[in-house]
Amino acid sequence: MGTTAHAITDRLAALLDEEHDLRTRAMHHGGGLSRDEQTRLTKLEAELDAVFRLLHQRRALEVFDDGGDDTADASN
Repeated sequence: MGTTAHAITDRLAALLDEEHDLRTRAMHHGGGLSRDEQTRLTKLEAELDAVFRLLHQRRALEVFDDGGDDTADASN
């Protein structure tokens, strides 16, 4: 996994942590989330979907990469 993949997974982890915090807060406060928190949760869900799609695309490219750029592996 390259640097970009690590950045994607780091971003994914941060988003998941924030989502978890909001959902936990909603469960512990019987009234649910404030309007701002609900708006943030909706945005988080959209961001998570986008990051998951990006991660899946990168992984698919790695799996189906035909190794067309042999210059990077010339030393092996």
